[in-house]
Amino acid sequence: MDIGLEREQRESAIKIPARCVDKLENGDYQIFLKKQDRFYFVDSKNPENNKIMLGKTVAKNLQNQSGSVPLYSNNSKIKLKQLFNEFDFLISKGLDFDTSFEAIGKELEQTYYQTESILENLDRKFLSMSKKIKPMHDQTQEY
Repeated sequence: MDIGLEREQRESAIKIPARCVDKLENGDYQIFLKKQDRFYFVDSKNPENNKIMLGKTVAKNLQNQSGSVPLYSNNSKIKLKQLFNEFDFLISKGLDFDTSFEAIGKELEQTYYQTESILENLDRKFLSMSKKIKPMHDQTQEY
């Protein structure tokens, strides 16, 4: 990772634990970071600059260098993924489907309604912000 301003830019490394990295089928890597995760920043030329960096800082630096936009996840998405993984596990093991499917169905329905609520809340916020911004935009066009 490059750090610093252009005139004093240095190359350094960040140690990312294996639990945060998935190797994809095409040979690329996918990194999963939480905002508050801590990573060890290693400056090979100046060890006194070694420090701990938070996940959000690491994500910003990686985004600036690679040009890739990070994908952000929310709890509902994580819960849905976990439910589908559990569902796949039950199918692979041939376990008691009647009660298992019923329990998973209830959880899936709850997660669906939570996701719907979050999306509706985002829609309301978006409409509210656009109503606030529109008058400011109209005023600037009068000049």
